[in-house]
This record gives sequence, structure tokens and C-alpha cells, in this order.
Amino acid sequence: MNDNILEIENLHVRFSTFDGLFSAVNNVSLNLGYNESIGIIGESGCGKSTLAFTVMRYLATNAQVEGAIRFKGINLLENSEKEMESVRGNRIAMVFQNPYSSLNPSLTIGFQLDEVGMHHQKLSKSQARKATIEALEMMNLGDPKGIVRRYPHQVSGGIQQRICIAMALLCKPDLMILDEPTTALDVTTEAVILDSIAELRDTLKMSMIYISHDIGVINKVSENIVVMYSGEIVESGPKKQIFENPVHPYTRALINCMPRGGVVKEKTKLNTIAGYVKRRGVDEGGCPFADRCDKKNDTCISKYGTKKIGEHHYAACDRAYAEDIPDKLKVRITPIARKKDPDFDSERDLLKVEDLHKIYGNKRKVYAVNGIEFSVKPHSILGIVGESGCGKSTTGHMISGLFPPSKGRIIFGDTDISIGWNKRDKETLKNIQLIFQNPGRSLNPSHTVEKIIGRTMQKLANINNAKERREKIIDILRKVDLGKEYLEKKPRQLSGGEQQRVAIARSLSISPSLIVCDEPTSALDVSVQASVLNLLNDLQVDTHVAYLFISHDLNVINYLSDYIMVMYAGKIAEYGKRDEVMENSHHPYTEALLSAVPEVDPTKQKDIIELEGMLPDPAKKIKGCPFAGRCHKQVGEICVKEYPPMVQLTEDHYYFCHIKP
Repeated sequence: MNDNILEIENLHVRFSTFDGLFSAVNNVSLNLGYNESIGIIGESGCGKSTLAFTVMRYLATNAQVEGAIRFKGINLLENSEKEMESVRGNRIAMVFQNPYSSLNPSLTIGFQLDEVGMHHQKLSKSQARKATIEALEMMNLGDPKGIVRRYPHQVSGGIQQRICIAMALLCKPDLMILDEPTTALDVTTEAVILDSIAELRDTLKMSMIYISHDIGVINKVSENIVVMYSGEIVESGPKKQIFENPVHPYTRALINCMPRGGVVKEKTKLNTIAGYVKRRGVDEGGCPFADRCDKKNDTCISKYGTKKIGEHHYAACDRAYAEDIPDKLKVRITPIARKKDPDFDSERDLLKVEDLHKIYGNKRKVYAVNGIEFSVKPHSILGIVGESGCGKSTTGHMISGLFPPSKGRIIFGDTDISIGWNKRDKETLKNIQLIFQNPGRSLNPSHTVEKIIGRTMQKLANINNAKERREKIIDILRKVDLGKEYLEKKPRQLSGGEQQRVAIARSLSISPSLIVCDEPTSALDVSVQASVLNLLNDLQVDTHVAYLFISHDLNVINYLSDYIMVMYAGKIAEYGKRDEVMENSHHPYTEALLSAVPEVDPTKQKDIIELEGMLPDPAKKIKGCPFAGRCHKQVGEICVKEYPPMVQLTEDHYYFCHIKP
């Protein structure tokens, strides 16, 4: 019997477009053993998802495929469409990145899951429902009998994703392909799902292909890593070898891009990869990464080809640590020296929030933010972290004026700005700017970059002279590493990273005092994320602007922030200086968040504190501690009946809990 469940040999996938024929997957060969897991990493456009879709035969009509994909010895590329119907779902299942688009919003969850058992396994209605309940129980979902009666919109994103995995498991497939299933999820939800996936693999003896751009996530579920770039495999091997000895410059660059424990802005500038992944023509040869590589030389075209580096370790290049060209890793030897600002007063708060509440709705009220108090100092970065639904974005939106608070005060300088943006004076609108999560949706698609940035300058900074405005726009574009050639471009002509740079340029163009950054890097590749984080850090040092930086990624928060505020269910759980919170956390929720952060180094895996259950119902007022129902350190009835007191540890570090230090 063959040792491999899946064998891909010399696979080429090309697409015919108006611009000609381009190669999406180029000469890919890999083997996947029984009960083995492979993680595929790379930036957007590297061919990861196209490879997965080719295995499932989910390709557009303009695709041209060559090579072989043997599943249990049968070449899937030679199967008819009818034969593929018995393979998809039954033998090979796929979980997609976005659960919202995978589930039908007009059908109950139970109906959609039952349908799989009835169609593929030919079960009766009652047998299918029994199988559905069992699959949901395998995903560690509480109350599966209640969940089957709900519609997709009535459960959280994390539960939706687990339902999609349960759907894939219903036929007990031999191979499961997961295409970035946790990218949009909170770190705690991600940890639960990754653990569930690892357990299911062992229980069902499944083989697995896991696609992600996050090496930390791959480390949790895979033994072996395949690194793809521009449709080609550039390196593959056991995860420990890949991390400790990345021999391809692209693999090394990817690892160095990722913020992780111990990497902070004062000591290290994140490594970035210049340029972007380009489409490859079918006739192009040599190393696809050469045009972006710091280590390239004359042999990159002539001697390019896969070589064996060690046991099960292969790479198409071995110049990651080549000494003939010096490294360009951006390590700061000394902490950043901030420029002197004559108006800087470290004792005076730039922003002060007092007893802030936000309640949505009239008949069915939703308590989004429930009485929080904090301050932001000038020139500092406050990182706000927490799960989806904890109120962090609502807090940012109230401060920026998108929503007026239901109760409480927001003091900016000496002015009470507890009102909507349309009632604020022009000076306040100028001084508080907002960078959104999705840059594509926050930029007007019909305007050029010049008009997008210039409109803000004209409306809020009264720069009406077109020539003066253009000069200032070119200067600000230069600060965000974009040239004057971008002036006439429209958002659709820019990559995600370039769009986010334009959004940052627009915010900075009128010299604000405070920028609210609402998850500005969560939708970006790790390489683009690194360049945006470096940019935000450098600009903050140069311009003295303060940031309110909202994220659910603790590695990003740790890298960029001076202070960290942990939120849960509309309340503050813990607040303090970065090192105090990250290295000496006291609230059980903060401990759980830190334990769930994926580690880039596979040798540093830690015990995860799994949070059972869900966030409390935001439509109900909570008497006791909002975290009590999920807390691993609950001390008794007092947690449920009384709201915890504030425990002050240092001048800046405090938390709300019945457990004393």
C-alpha cells in the first residue's frame, strides 16, 4: 500500500486573461502521508488557495491544468465531474476562510448540516440529525440541540467557523483542506478551534492541509511546512527545521516580519519585504523571489532549482544567510530618541474618558460599553485589546465622534467632546482622526489619491491653494513610502498595503493630535503588516501624534504600545504599561489571552487556558463580574453577585477582580 494519501506531481495551473496567460501554480510537487498534516504559508497571491481549489477541482473555466493529483492512487484530474461529486465532501472536505459566505443565511444551521448527511451519506432525516448533533459535540459546542434551531446570524463568528468544520466532518473525510479558517477570529476563539482541529485529526486519523499566512497558527496544527511564493514551492520541511534554519531568503524574511514575544518597537524595527508578489508569465524562469530579495546574485536565474538541505528538508535556494551580501535586518541598537516638543506636558492628559457608556437600541437594548474610565497621554500609544464584542471598536468610534455616548464624558484637552462628529467644532475634527480596518472601503473608489488626501486638507485645514496642497500631499506620500506617481491613481489600482498607507497619509495630512486606529493591520499579510507597523511607529516619533490602537492581536499590541488596556464585555479588565501587562498580568482574562497567542517559535508552545462558553449576552445587565461564567479562577458566589473592585498594583497598573495579588 502507498504511504501517501495525496501525491501532487509537476502541477501547473495557468489562467487565460485579457492580459495574456499567467501562471498561478508552477511545477508544484508534494506528498501528504496518511494521518499527516502539512501547513502551507505565503503572502496573498502566492498560489496557496489556487492549489487547494485545484485539488477539489473548483477552478474557473479559464483555467488550464497540467500534471497529476493522485488521491489514494486515483488521478483526480482524470475524473469526470460526476465522479468528483462522490469525492468532494465524502473523501476530501474543504473549510473556507469566510464562514459567513459558506452558510446560507435563510436556512437553519440544523437544516444545512442535515442536508450533508442526507445527500452524501444517504441517511434518513432522523439519522442525519443524530449525525449533526454528534458532529457539533465533537467541536466542543455547548447546547448543540439549541444551535441546530438557530440561523447563522444568531451565533458568533467563532461558532459559525466551528459549524463549517463540523459540516466538513459529517462524512468523516480522509483528507481535510482548511483555507485560513481562523484569520478573522479572536485569539481565544482561534486557540479553541486549532485545538479542536488537532484533536479531531488524532480521533478520526485524518490527513490535513492547512493554509495560512501566520507561521504561529501553522505551528499549532502541522508537523511539516511548505512555503509558497508566486505559485512555486520555495522551501519545505519539518516545522522545527524551517524555523531554526530557514535557508530560502523568503522563508527567513517571512519569519522576521512577524511581531512576537520580546520584539518591541524600542529595540527592533520589524523586517519588511520590499515590493509585492507579481504575476508570473508562463515563460518566465529563475527564482520568482529574485526581484525582492536582499541576497540575490548572478546565479539566481542560472542555478535556480530545488536542492536537498537535510532530512525531509528541501529548498530552491540556500542564500538566506549568505555572507557575501550583508543583512538588512533593521535592529535598533539604542531606544528611539523622541524629538523635543516645546508644548509637551507629560503630566497633562491628552484624552480623558469618564464613566463612558454606549447602549444601542430602544426596545431590545444592547449594552456595548458599560462605564469605562481611562486616559491617553500626549505622544503615547494606548493599545486596546479584547475579543470581538468587548466594546473596543465602539469605544474608538465614540472618541472619534462616529457615535455619541449614551452616558459619560470624553474630555479632549480642556474640551468636553461627548457629542457626535456633526456637532463638534472644526478644530476637534482636525485633531482626532480615524483609520479604519478595511482600507478599501474607507477610500472613495471614484476619487484619485490626490483628491482623497486633498479633500481633508481643504475641509479641515483650510489649505485652499491647489499648488500648496499638492506639494504637501507629495510630502506626506513620501513619508508613507509612496511616490508622486500615486497622485493620479484610484484605490482599485492599489494593493491592500498601499491603500492602508493612503488612509494613514490622509489621517496625518492635517497634523492631528490623536489617531484612532481600528484594527488597521488585521486584513494585511504579515509582510505588509510589518511595514505598516514600522511606518506608524516612525510617524508617531516624528509627528508627536498619539494613537489609540485597537486590535485583537496581542503580538501587534505588544510591539507598538506604550500602555495596554484589556477589555471584556464592555468593561476594563486590566490596564497598565506594556511590560506590566505583558509580563506581570493579574486578571484571569488577560492570562487566558496571553496563553492563546500563537508562537512563531515551535519550541515555545505553552499550555493554553481554554475559555468555555461565550461572551455574556450584551442585552442583559450584569451584576457581578462579566467574566465569571468563563473564569478558570472563579472564587465563588461573590464573583456572580458583586462587581469586582479595582486592585491598584502600581501608579499605572490596575485590574478589576475579587482575587487579590
